[in-house]
Amino acid sequence: MLVRLLYASRAIDDVSQEELMTILSQSKAHNPASGITGVLCSSGRLFMQLLEGGRMQVNALYNQIAADAR
Repeated sequence: MLVRLLYASRAIDDVSQEELMTILSQSKAHNPASGITGVLCSSGRLFMQLLEGGRMQVNALYNQIAADAR
């Protein structure tokens, strides 16, 4: 079953352009293998992301994101 998950988060510290590019590179490398697509928007410390894919894959990825201490 295809699901969509939209969430917002706030980084603890400022996120540099280099860190943001690393996040995007890792997403591009790992998400397609899990059948996940989406979009990431950021403004300063604020992030909004839409994830789309299978329910189990999206839940697993969101749990990883939620555990990220940044």
